[in-house]
Amino acid sequence: MLLSDNETKNDLLNNSAIASTIVSLINESENQPLSIGIHGDWGAGKSSILEMVYDQIEHHVEAGDLKYLCIRFNGWKHQGFEDSKIALMSAIISEIEQNEEFASKAKDTIKKLWKNINWLSVAKAAGKIGVGLATGTTPMALLSVAIDKLKEKTKDKKEVETAINSIGTYLNEAGVIGDNSSNHEFNEFQKNFTELLNKTEIDKLVVLIDDLDRCLPDVVIDTLEAIRLFMFNEKTAFIIAADEIMVQYAVKKHFPDVIDIYQNNAGIEFANKYLEKLIQVPFRIPSLGDVEACNYIMLLLVGSRLEDDNRHYQALCKESINRMKKPWDIKPFGANDVFNILQEDYSTVQTEVSIAIQISNLLASNTNGNPRKIKRFINMLLLRYAIASSRGYSDAIKLPILAKMMLVEHYSPAFYKNLPSQLDENGVWKELSEIIKILSSPAVEKSDDIWFDIKEMSEWILSEPSIEGVNLKPYYFACKERIDYFAGRKEANDLGEIVDLLFSNEMLITQHKEKIERLTEEEALQIFEVVTTKINQSGQFNTKPNGIDGLIILVQSKPDLHKNLADFISTIPPKEIGVWVLTGFDKAIPKDSEAWKVLEKYRQSLMNDGSELVKKALRRLGEK
Repeated sequence: MLLSDNETKNDLLNNSAIASTIVSLINESENQPLSIGIHGDWGAGKSSILEMVYDQIEHHVEAGDLKYLCIRFNGWKHQGFEDSKIALMSAIISEIEQNEEFASKAKDTIKKLWKNINWLSVAKAAGKIGVGLATGTTPMALLSVAIDKLKEKTKDKKEVETAINSIGTYLNEAGVIGDNSSNHEFNEFQKNFTELLNKTEIDKLVVLIDDLDRCLPDVVIDTLEAIRLFMFNEKTAFIIAADEIMVQYAVKKHFPDVIDIYQNNAGIEFANKYLEKLIQVPFRIPSLGDVEACNYIMLLLVGSRLEDDNRHYQALCKESINRMKKPWDIKPFGANDVFNILQEDYSTVQTEVSIAIQISNLLASNTNGNPRKIKRFINMLLLRYAIASSRGYSDAIKLPILAKMMLVEHYSPAFYKNLPSQLDENGVWKELSEIIKILSSPAVEKSDDIWFDIKEMSEWILSEPSIEGVNLKPYYFACKERIDYFAGRKEANDLGEIVDLLFSNEMLITQHKEKIERLTEEEALQIFEVVTTKINQSGQFNTKPNGIDGLIILVQSKPDLHKNLADFISTIPPKEIGVWVLTGFDKAIPKDSEAWKVLEKYRQSLMNDGSELVKKALRRLGEK
């Protein structure tokens, strides 16, 4: 069983205490808007805390204690939309509209808000052809310029008339014809939004913003500015989960030329002040200490075999939380502790308990107590053992030793790559006995006679389980997945690095785009096949899979892959795919190409076989 890397309501880190505090702050905010920041490194548990906040609020709503509406908004999932500000506004209004109780009380107001949003969409489109809203240009002037541009670019008279009528209808229905202020529609939106909350009698609208730190800088700023648009209303509360360093980077990138009174660049100071003004209450998720991380590793490995609702496993989780309440005096789990709590279930997880005890100290220290890094390592460990079992050689592999070899593979790769040259014909590290004797002496110094830094590797070498006399060949065979992808190529490591790069965030990929551009067509195709294989293996298409943005950037640089990308997208089952498939691919595939026709045909199939959410999104796109 692999561990889910998604957000969870099952609390293994005592983060429910943070969630409870946030809910209490919302309850106490009464007649004032509230913004709370949940800050932490990548994988620290921000999304899980949001999920716990949502769960706690929903519990109170169902019990009749609170009249709140809690809305989730994922900035990264909406990144492909034309305007992130409008995406957030639309998401909030859509959520209220879908709630029958609230929608029935404010149908007319909701209709007015959609007209406001439609106008803003039109104004944004007009701005893209050279008209800036900030200039105070009137809607009629915007319409006039838009008409001129349409006539220049489009020969089909009927098409021009249809487009003009559509734009004119938006302007007329929104009631802004003749208004000279570019801020009019924002003011109208705020006025109508206040009316909406009053009519629905919502005590607090709570919006949970996730994955903002994964977005491009402009998307981050647009979303933050949209939050400010709502913060005028005392019935709103925004909870923003993001690594504040990444958000500060986005602010600094968006406002690069801010200067202080001495004409010095004040980008960092401005970014800090910008966040301080927007986020009233910041929470920083503390990193796990070594002992806390060790106990977390124990819970994950035991949980890989026992169900979440197993009463003994629940008792183990509860004991871990109790220990975390005194971080200055926390005690690690020993085998006896786990045995006494799990009772008859202990025999099921005995191997996992042994692995946890043997690898936890090294894994905790090498991951800096980051929950996601820990979870990913354990998932890879379980996956590799499962593959070895399927291939019929699991008898030659012991899980604890596999875990030990993976630790050195991940955290001392140079040593790991050179170790095979030191193995004899039976796969045994022949000099290990002498190395252990040296490490047993009182003073261990670095020696030129030894091919690695003995002090640096001492903890790993002496840690349990011992690999003295062990045939390590099966473990290298189980761990050689990256080499397998590029068998026989001398540049395997470089190509492997690019594969890893394409699974990172778009900002990082763009910074290294020159590496992609230097690829030959053959190398690009090889990498494309590896990335698509990995994406397919994930089996998760409801949300945008990691690697999709990387593929788009790869295909931007390698036009020969247009058809490959379109074919790959078309192989994803329509019922399983999310709305992310509707945007972003025009960056890589020209709309007049045969590959685009393949994508259009797939879109048509989504109208019949896609999820209801995708169908609704397609209808909205068709209306625009």
